[in-house]
Amino acid sequence: MPRSEEAAAESIRRLWIRRASVIVVLSQGLAFSIGAILPTTPDMDRTGLIVGAALVGLTGLVWFFFLPRDLFGPWRVFIASVIAQIVLLVTLTMTGGLGSHYFPYYLLPSLVMIMAGSREQTLALGTLAVAGLIELAFVSRDLGSGESVPDLLAIRLLQVGAFSLAATASSRAMGAIRDALAAQTRSLAERARTDSLTGLANRQALVEGFARMLAAANRRGAPMSVVALDLDGLKALNDRHGHAAGDRLLVHFADLIRSCVRGADLAVRAGGDEFILLLPDTDRPGANRLVQRLQDASTAGGPDVRFSAGIATSSPEATVDWLLALADDALYAAKAMRSDGQR
Repeated sequence: MPRSEEAAAESIRRLWIRRASVIVVLSQGLAFSIGAILPTTPDMDRTGLIVGAALVGLTGLVWFFFLPRDLFGPWRVFIASVIAQIVLLVTLTMTGGLGSHYFPYYLLPSLVMIMAGSREQTLALGTLAVAGLIELAFVSRDLGSGESVPDLLAIRLLQVGAFSLAATASSRAMGAIRDALAAQTRSLAERARTDSLTGLANRQALVEGFARMLAAANRRGAPMSVVALDLDGLKALNDRHGHAAGDRLLVHFADLIRSCVRGADLAVRAGGDEFILLLPDTDRPGANRLVQRLQDASTAGGPDVRFSAGIATSSPEATVDWLLALADDALYAAKAMRSDGQR
């Protein structure tokens, strides 16, 4: 089904987000650890870096190895980024506040949010980052560079604001790309399961859909019928008038089928002049009525359409192959009776 391809694409996207997040966490923890052992690092900063590295390692360990990967659903990247923002806020608080040399790391969570492709979530994280700057302004130590805390706060607000807006715009673009790729995946998957001439489902869709529909019918204890159809005279029409005429007949017959089946039914062109109808919640009398509707529609006007039909109805022990074989046997018997009647 198209959803399986879309789910696979989404799974790959999440895998790469996870890998990128692991790299960010490892690099951040490594940077704090190296900073803590440098001889030129002030003792107070050293303590903050050790605490920061420990928090990064602990939260990363819990997040990647102990929490279920489907926890928080579409909010997972946002929640992880909020946690990272809090860890960085603690680290900056312990290493000088607004004047911390490690302030650039404070921008990393917004960078990760770009991959999530959510403009709203990225903007929300930027708002939280700005709130964190207000907190840093109250705990900042003496800057010692002639700058006042209000001036530096204004600079940091501009930095975070500009970066957050850029990240938000990038998230929107990433989300648009993701949606376009998902739509393309659905379209390609749908075309791969569609007969190019008639627009009906093809044999690949039959293989995938039959097992699912039969399993659902068996779970509910409901009947399911299979109708095998064979369009009579197609080869003779191709020989007399060319394949274009045969194609027009196939398209017309497919339109007749579409006019008779329900939305829950699956109409398949199995190949050549062979068609198969999968009818959930349909017993043999119901399948017979559908075949009769199709027969009536085929004689109501338009090109002369003659076909043979074979019906098989499921039982609790029925399998896909058994039902197809039974419908084929019934079809061949119907064609034989039709040939005998014409002689």
